[in-house]
Amino acid sequence: MGHDSIPPDIFKAAENDDLVELNLALADGQSLSTQDPLRLEMTPLHVAALERSNNFLAAAVQNETCDPWIRDSNLRTAMDHAQAFNNTEGMKILYDPMYAYLAEPDGEVVEFPGGEPPEMA
Repeated sequence: MGHDSIPPDIFKAAENDDLVELNLALADGQSLSTQDPLRLEMTPLHVAALERSNNFLAAAVQNETCDPWIRDSNLRTAMDHAQAFNNTEGMKILYDPMYAYLAEPDGEVVEFPGGEPPEMA
């Protein structure tokens, strides 16, 4: 793909699963959290999820400008688009950054009398 003459476009990179254009766009100061009003406020992550641009998604979630919790005009996240388009690989890629906080210990310990939680009726 030619990347020499035209400015990089992070949304085009998402559509085409183009990692070279993604890196050029990020170096140009573009953000993965940018919402495009012509695309119902979707971010590049939304576009990549529905286009099955999973190489793009895998690289994008490593970038500090990535926020997988942003919702578009229809209140959908990129994960919602991955689900709607049956993009299971994209869903796996998006899951970790969305729920990473669940894997981190929070230092709180719940003590139950007898060492077990009470039985539910």
